[in-house]
Amino acid sequence: MTMKARDVMTRHVVSVAPNEAILEAGELMLRHHVSGLPVVDGNGRLIGIVTERDFLRPIGPRADDRRPRWFEVIAARPVISEPAELRCRRKVAEVMTPNPVTVDDNTPIDEVVRIMETHRVKRLPVMRESRVVGIISRENLMHALIKSIHKTQAWAKQEEADRGRLAELEREAWLHRTRT
Repeated sequence: MTMKARDVMTRHVVSVAPNEAILEAGELMLRHHVSGLPVVDGNGRLIGIVTERDFLRPIGPRADDRRPRWFEVIAARPVISEPAELRCRRKVAEVMTPNPVTVDDNTPIDEVVRIMETHRVKRLPVMRESRVVGIISRENLMHALIKSIHKTQAWAKQEEADRGRLAELEREAWLHRTRT
């Protein structure tokens, strides 16, 4: 049986509205220990995704600087001429990635992995009938991989035990035939 997106996705999805302040979205990500949030409109339709990368990406007149934005913030040497107060009031819609790549909840896991690799994304919203029903991250895939390895090891041990028992039954049958 092929695993599907619905088998490994996180079902409790924390999302954010496009008019939410990026500071609040960042705090939400930290509070829920996630590195990205689907952005949904008032009707619950997916319109974007905001990730840690969006927060760390330089913006403003020197956006092409190679130094990461987080380094500038931590070093107290902002790349941006914009006052910190204004940066904190920026809205999610200003930094999010619009029209994110998604998968259907019936998408096979191998296809999910291929899509993530092709688009170089770390998470994919999982959709059913235009609604977000889950999210798949690399962590979800890692959990599925480890679970699969454990299951395979358990099957191998059971198969070995079954072969041992079969060999023992055959030996007993052979001994019984030789005695009669």
